[in-house]
Amino acid sequence: MVDGEYCYIDKEGGIIINPHCSNALPFSEGLAAVRIGDLWGYIDKMGNIVVNPQFGYYASGFSEGLASVQIGGSNGKYGYINKEGEIVINPQFDKAYDFSEGLAKVKVGSKDGYVNKKGRIVWMQK
Repeated sequence: MVDGEYCYIDKEGGIIINPHCSNALPFSEGLAAVRIGDLWGYIDKMGNIVVNPQFGYYASGFSEGLASVQIGGSNGKYGYINKEGEIVINPQFDKAYDFSEGLAKVKVGSKDGYVNKKGRIVWMQK
């Protein structure tokens, strides 16, 4: 963090992406979620914006080509986007986690479940 904004450094501590983010996550699958102002988007390792900041409350790192994003403020629903920023699983979950081996844990109300990469619930707690 430099002057209240996040940047990225190399292994020697040199700044490789200038500070311009109010929050930043680690890189995953070649992209990093960054908050610019009040919106989250994604940058590549050169610092170029590849998914315009458009997600208002939360954006995760990528796992298996998808990232969870929360739309609609702190009480909004979670869905998943691809690396082009397109919503591929509609926001419908109260919480959404990373994919692993083709499935992601989700929460709907007080129930936990798992969805596949098409957004189909494959198991839900009774």
